[in-house]
Amino acid sequence: GPMAETLEFNDVYQEVKGSMNDGRLRLSRQGIIFKNSKTGKVDNIQAGELTEGIWRRVALGHGLKLLTKNGHVYKYDGFRESEFEKLSDFFKTHYRLELMEK
Repeated sequence: GPMAETLEFNDVYQEVKGSMNDGRLRLSRQGIIFKNSKTGKVDNIQAGELTEGIWRRVALGHGLKLLTKNGHVYKYDGFRESEFEKLSDFFKTHYRLELMEK
């Protein structure tokens, strides 16, 4: 079918210095936005800033690790293994990036 314009994940955790913050992750062709459920704080990663996407096994299932041009690292956990393909296709199509498996 046609490629989705956006992907949304509603029970994802942002890992910051070992603590897990739950929130919502939204991917669009413009980039990736994470909104922290408790604080309302937003991470906004522009598509053009992304240099690497890594899919990895984590305590809570699977996680995405994102690296940006300015050396920032973002980690989001709580994905299911079955979501890899959808994410991988999205990264290829919209970010011209290969989602690497670690």
